[in-house]
Amino acid sequence: MKQTRNLRKAWPGAALLFAGVFFAAGCSTGNSGSGLNLITPGGSHPAGFASTHPSLVLSSSDTSLCQPCHGDALDGGIAKVSCFSTSRNGVACHHFSPTWGDPTEHGASAKRAPGNSSFLVCRICHGNDFSGGGSAVSCFDCHGVSAPHPSRPWLGTSPAVTHTNTDSVNAAVCIDCHAGGANTNPPHPPPTPAAAGTAPGCFNGTLCHNFVAGGANHAVPFFDNTHFQATQTNFSNNCSNCHAVTGTSPVSAAPLCTVCHAAGSPLTLTGCTSCHANPPNGGTGSAYPTIAGAHAAHIALNAAVTPVSCDTCHNGLGTNTLNHYNRANARSGSNALRVPPGDAAFPATYNAKTGASSFSNTALTCSNMSCHGGQATPNWQTGSLTVNTQCTSCHAQGTAQFNSYNSGQHSRSEHVSAGCTACHNTTKLADPAAGKHFLNLSTTALDVRASATIAGTGTSIPEGNYVPGATVGTGSCNPSCHGTESW
Repeated sequence: MKQTRNLRKAWPGAALLFAGVFFAAGCSTGNSGSGLNLITPGGSHPAGFASTHPSLVLSSSDTSLCQPCHGDALDGGIAKVSCFSTSRNGVACHHFSPTWGDPTEHGASAKRAPGNSSFLVCRICHGNDFSGGGSAVSCFDCHGVSAPHPSRPWLGTSPAVTHTNTDSVNAAVCIDCHAGGANTNPPHPPPTPAAAGTAPGCFNGTLCHNFVAGGANHAVPFFDNTHFQATQTNFSNNCSNCHAVTGTSPVSAAPLCTVCHAAGSPLTLTGCTSCHANPPNGGTGSAYPTIAGAHAAHIALNAAVTPVSCDTCHNGLGTNTLNHYNRANARSGSNALRVPPGDAAFPATYNAKTGASSFSNTALTCSNMSCHGGQATPNWQTGSLTVNTQCTSCHAQGTAQFNSYNSGQHSRSEHVSAGCTACHNTTKLADPAAGKHFLNLSTTALDVRASATIAGTGTSIPEGNYVPGATVGTGSCNPSCHGTESW
């Protein structure tokens, strides 16, 4: 702010002191409503008036008692004494002072409640519209806008230039320009406008904000990037007026951040970690939303060139989705979806040949998953699966599933009793040259020909003793258990 033409109220200062006798009928000798004698029978103000009149004016923000004698603009009137004189009878008045140009003092004072300055009191000297009034000093010259505050955005890190610490009593002045959230950039209408006749208030829908009947200044649920991407700075400048991260919120109806972000502050813990322990591998605990399970084993498949992420099993429930927000909401009455161990939703890509995939929240097993051959999976929390030896947990004989086996001599009893690994080399399942076992579980076709895994380490067929045929199921082998035969 400029350092000139700024107004300072120097208390105890009084431009209302004078010894002359008033000759106009408008000046009275008492005021029954105020309980104060403004004028003595001799026509002057009573002794000590210099120290008592500031509290009278500041508490009411009303100069109607002064105006009959000093004029509507308090610049003289019939008393011919301006309230803006440098001094009167040795007592300082409401005069201009360079010290008032300090925005730290000036702005903070303007935003206080009446009795300690306020916008309401600023009007006394600068006029109701702040264009000058009796002081003939417009607020606009220094502020750069036709308003008693700095130019947009009136929201910053400095207490002197942010509106969030303004006493709400000043809403009676703010509403002249900002009724219903007008003259804001971007537009900021209250979510629920106040009923006609509602007294101006910062948090009752008459201006920009609502904090009544359990409401809030933002939509609930607050499904917006302003929420999802909150930073410490943004939180301090905006959210902290209502919310606290922990402890007690300034507004009792505003939940703490850690009500939903159960693992800690979303301002210091990045990504998923403010709710989930050790994402995306899950936690080791038993409390929602960090219940231990087979996350790590499944996420590890991503390294095996299978695209696996949170959305693979929680489709549409991921970060910044409304479903995710609703399931994170731990507020009483809004927490019905917070059901351990959590919801699963699979893309149609993983449907088995026999039907749509699903997860049982009670049995904790998946059904009709193409990647498990349509068979029920082990329990998510307590089960286990050794893929190199428990082949039939995912592969069944026949044609019912996409990954069923049915070619050649699989059905011979001696082959069934010998087991899959009698012919199939499990070490080749991890061989990039042969094509990895879990190359792409999002496809319904086998990405690795089973014939590429026959013979070698751990099998009964020496390496080189299997010869693939021109078509599937027509190869031949010479295993240790019998001579050369066509498959």
